[in-house]
Formats: sequence, C-alpha cells, structure tokens
Amino acid sequence: MPPFIVFLCALGLLAGSTVKGVAGIGLPLVAVPLLTVLVNLKTAVTMTTVPIISSNLMQSFQGGHFPHLVKRFWTLLVPLFVTIFTTTRLLVVLSERVLDVIIGVAVISIPLILHFVPHIRVIHAHQRWANPLVGIVSGLLGGISTFYGPPIMLYVFGMRLPKDEFIPTISLMYTIASFGMLLGIYANAVASVPEIGISVLMLIPTAIGMWIGRLVHVQLSERRFQHIVIAIYVATGLTFLAHAWLG
Repeated sequence: MPPFIVFLCALGLLAGSTVKGVAGIGLPLVAVPLLTVLVNLKTAVTMTTVPIISSNLMQSFQGGHFPHLVKRFWTLLVPLFVTIFTTTRLLVVLSERVLDVIIGVAVISIPLILHFVPHIRVIHAHQRWANPLVGIVSGLLGGISTFYGPPIMLYVFGMRLPKDEFIPTISLMYTIASFGMLLGIYANAVASVPEIGISVLMLIPTAIGMWIGRLVHVQLSERRFQHIVIAIYVATGLTFLAHAWLG
C-alpha cells in the first residue's frame, strides 16, 4: 500500500477515534466510510480492527465498572463472540454493494426506531432472555457486514444509562465483538498479516483522536450527548446507502 494512502487512512482513523472519544461510539462508523474512498471495504475493516479493539478495551475500564459489567452481560458476550467468529467468512462471499446496503439499513434503523419509539426501555428483568438474543443477532450482523453495533447500541440505549456508564458498557461489548471479528478475519483469510500490521500502525492516530475527543466529552450535557450519538448513526447510514447507490 503506497505511503500516501496509508497517511490518508490514518487521517480517517483520527477522525473516527475523535468522534469515539466524544460519544463512546463512532470509530468504525466514521472511519470505515472514509477509508472505503481509498481502499476496498474488506481492507478498511481490517485496518480499523486493532484500533477498535484497543480503544474499546480502554473505554471499558472507565469508571471502574468492568467487573460488574462482565458479570452482568456475560450471557451476551459469549454468544456475541462465538457468532461473529463463525460468520465472518460471509465477508468473502457477499459483494461490496450488498454489504453497503446491509450496513446502511442496519445503521440508519437506530435513529428511526428511536424516533418512532422514543420511550423504548430495557428493564433488568428482560436481560435474562435479551442478553443472548442481542449477542446472537449482533454477531450475525457483524459477521455478514462487519457492523455489529446497531443492535448493541439500541439495546444499551434502551437501558437509559448515564453517559459515563453508557460508554464502558457499550465499549466492553464492542471489544468482545471486534476481537472475535479479528480472529475470524484471520482464520477465514479475509486479511493478510501485512494488512493486520498496518492496522497496528493505526493505533497512533487512534490514540491522538481519543485524547482529543475525551476533552470534548467532559463538556457535554446528557441531552447533547444523546443527540450526537443519534446524529452519528444517521450520517453513517446515509453514507453507506449513497455508496451502494453510486457504486
């Protein structure tokens, strides 16, 4: 890969990680559409995988909630990991246009659901059956399209957590999903070792963007934070649908 392309991809990771530092989500939502202007979707996914794992793992420890979250959501995390690892091979089977449509529809469904069902709420009693269901659905969507985030985001959003608890909760789930995807990508020969090496290099712009985004995050009100999260999903979903239409 030419050094100039690598540099431009690093700028895409910088933008995505800055958004993630602000909202707790957004690294793949922002970075992958930007990178697909420069490289194909499978390469873009590979380049973002290691930064996604590292940034999510770091955020999952914020606030000291990690042990409690693992205990509360292990019935989601295990099926999520297994499903996404076993279905990543579908990335090789489906065409890029089909992937764009699946991702766009999945991502933009979040703000639509939140608009038409504004009072959606997940109570603790629902989690016994909802945890494994969300894990399987998210893992299947992730294996097909790489975007496991929409069902997870809707589920966690429905819990109505404060922003400082929302971020470590969703980051832990994203960590497990992205780790399963990385192993699945390598096991199914979707990516080569050099491509994964470039993904490791992308940790540098990711760390810078996370630091910048965190400075903005601490200034946000709860209401502004929720608006930003929804706006990220709308913009990303429209980007993928436009890419499929024009492609």
